[in-house]
Amino acid sequence: MMRKHILGFDIGGTKCAAVSASAGDGIKINDRVQFDSETGKGFEHLLKNLILCGRRLTGERGGADYPAAIGISCGGPLDGKKGVVLSPPHLPGWDDIHICDILSREFGVPAFLQNDANACALVEWKLGAGRGMSDMVFITMGTGFGAGIIVNGQLLDGASSLAGEIGHVRLEPTGPVMYGKAGSVEAFCGGKGITEHYAKGADLKSLAAQARAGDKDARAVFDSAGAQLGRALAILIDILNPEAVVIGGIYTRCEDLLRAAAMRTLSEEALPGALAACRILPAETGEAIGDYACVMTACYAAGYDIIADNSICPAAATHLTALLSRYPVLRACETDIENAFILLRETFKNGKKLLCCGNGGSAADCGHIVGELMKSFLLNRGPGLDGMPHLQKALPALDLTQHNALNTAFSNDVDPALVFAQQVYGYGYNGDALLCISTSGNAANAVEAAKTARRLGIKVIALTGADGGLLKDLSDVTVRVPAHLTPEVQEFHLPVYHCLCAMLEAEFFSAVTI
Repeated sequence: MMRKHILGFDIGGTKCAAVSASAGDGIKINDRVQFDSETGKGFEHLLKNLILCGRRLTGERGGADYPAAIGISCGGPLDGKKGVVLSPPHLPGWDDIHICDILSREFGVPAFLQNDANACALVEWKLGAGRGMSDMVFITMGTGFGAGIIVNGQLLDGASSLAGEIGHVRLEPTGPVMYGKAGSVEAFCGGKGITEHYAKGADLKSLAAQARAGDKDARAVFDSAGAQLGRALAILIDILNPEAVVIGGIYTRCEDLLRAAAMRTLSEEALPGALAACRILPAETGEAIGDYACVMTACYAAGYDIIADNSICPAAATHLTALLSRYPVLRACETDIENAFILLRETFKNGKKLLCCGNGGSAADCGHIVGELMKSFLLNRGPGLDGMPHLQKALPALDLTQHNALNTAFSNDVDPALVFAQQVYGYGYNGDALLCISTSGNAANAVEAAKTARRLGIKVIALTGADGGLLKDLSDVTVRVPAHLTPEVQEFHLPVYHCLCAMLEAEFFSAVTI
């Protein structure tokens, strides 16, 4: 894919950053400069610093790496269509500033403006937790509180670029005042509102530490904020019916303290059908989201297609490196193991499940795999449900070989070759994955299961011997270990699926090694 060079500006009330990036297969930040906003010194001072930092990153005009476009991410209010910043409270003196015209003239390339919540929504939609979705909401939960909305695969901007201002919605008739309104979502759920209203000025990071240490007053702060967050989420879910609400900032750092109260309130307030279709997810792009956001602003407005980078995270890659070090002969399968991991990663990220089938020793392998995915394997995954500390977070997987009553009845009444296919038909949904383990690749019941899965939109992974058999032509990914004899094939299967389970755990669960 042809990569585009982008110059981005992330303009904040405290800090600003200029970034140089290349975009196409993901976004790569090549260089960045950060500086204090010093808003008290006026608009001209801040603009001068933005231009100077941009110049440091661009090189000579006309060069191969000179930016094709400029993206600007900034807190509102603003008019993205006209490229005008309209007196945001965190940027005194920025009154009716035609920032896109100014920077376009300065650098000689088109410039595009987007409010920070919308820009971050584009990032999470294209590169983060909302990948592959057509309807999602991103919430920026920082000092303030706002939302960016994706509807039918398009950013909802609004007539005057003010769509998504959920932070300004009043939740209570009275309460703390933010942006001229008492009792708003931002007043109860934004970082400034939480610390000033609930915690009376306490530092939020310290407050979270106290809550995790068992301080009841600190915990009550997060319970109250979480309950109000749930009310705000219910409004968005009832109106927009999204596939997911992705929440950044404070929520990503304090999900364990906010989620239970938010979900309790959501279950009381939201339409059951809309809530059942929606997942509440923490943002995935982390602290770098501001850098990505300004770059994505330019890419989206200029029509540059950004495809999520399928690279493997370092923690997961460590397990694959270790596998190939222990079993050098498996290097022939390296690409297929990577592709199997990526397929399974997307399956679980999309809230779907894995079905497993096989016979004899491969049936035992299915149970082994489910055991590693459904509970802690190498990492302490932490409690999966508030108030029930002995439960662990799981990656949903189902072993189709263990349903003896069903399998024997179906084999006796219908056709033994269809026992797994029947379960795929009954349990499987579009977006799930099926793992067929067969040393020959020709097991009739696994082959029928794969055929059924393909008709249902279920991705198929085959784990076989060197030939691949019939399964290799029915699978999205086939991992063919370099052996032919059944016991030798099975000896290689175990380290391969152990590696995949470890990679998936590393991808999804950040915790302390047991």
